[in-house]
Amino acid sequence: MKKFMMRYLMINCKEATLLMAKKEEGKLSFKERMMLSIHTSMCSICRKFEQQTSKIALESKHIHGAGVLTPTAKEKIEKMLEEYSD
Repeated sequence: MKKFMMRYLMINCKEATLLMAKKEEGKLSFKERMMLSIHTSMCSICRKFEQQTSKIALESKHIHGAGVLTPTAKEKIEKMLEEYSD
């Protein structure tokens, strides 16, 4: 039974990276989470890659949130664009 389960849940590195990308979107099924977990528990390279992609995703969300204009800045830019188009 153990061999069957391991064979059923084993994936290669390419499949693992695809699941990592899918994970960032929050769309992993239970089976996919198990497959990724088993793979990363045995593959240090994929484990490191998963850590790095998670950190990049977190930082990019932080940066994206900081890029929102204040209402004053938005008005100033709109006014400048209107003056430029005249």
